[in-house]
Amino acid sequence: MSLPRELSIRNGRLYQKPVRELENMRASKISYENVTVSGTVRLEGVKGRRIDMELRIRRSEGCDLYRKFAVRFAQNEQCHTSLSFRPGESVLKVDRKFSGSRKAIIHQRRSRVNHQDGELKLRIILDRFSAEIFVNDGEQTLLD
Repeated sequence: MSLPRELSIRNGRLYQKPVRELENMRASKISYENVTVSGTVRLEGVKGRRIDMELRIRRSEGCDLYRKFAVRFAQNEQCHTSLSFRPGESVLKVDRKFSGSRKAIIHQRRSRVNHQDGELKLRIILDRFSAEIFVNDGEQTLLD
């Protein structure tokens, strides 16, 4: 854990969220809504190695359930880290095998997550050295 967190218990389950004080550190807000993703999409203004980003992933109305959704970060011409979700398997995965890290490091972390028909809420907080992913308002977290 690199960020201070607020802990709570809901329905007998531990939830973890970044402390509220981090909200005061958010600046230069960029907002997109109802973006349809097919293939690679780059959103103007969403860039950098330090970011606090919220995503709500869901299938388009009237469409079949998507097979995979992925976000790449810490990306340059040679390296990247990816966060992917496969709703058919209910698996969220952080993959650093193309990040330029040494072979001795664990490159993948996976977690089964709850979703409703492929809908997933994520908060991704990146700094220069780590990524923390909060799933469904803190129901689960992944740290890389």
